[in-house]
Amino acid sequence: MATSVKVLFFASAREAAGCQDLTLPSDGESWSEADLWARLEQKVPALAAQRSSVRLARNQEYLSANGRIFPGDEVAVIPPVSGG
Repeated sequence: MATSVKVLFFASAREAAGCQDLTLPSDGESWSEADLWARLEQKVPALAAQRSSVRLARNQEYLSANGRIFPGDEVAVIPPVSGG
């Protein structure tokens, strides 16, 4: 049974985190988006400034408003994307 959540950072979130990914230990329970952010901001305070502008994807699908994160999941922190 998985006991952690892997978090991937992209673009400006990667710069703020200072790494491309990290692993958060899990207590075996599912987390809300707010629960995940509390853990991320505790570990990497610089991410707090990104919170309102990024989207989270769980296992390669954007997390819904009431989505849950489970031990063993992979979560991507994705800043706004622009291009032409």
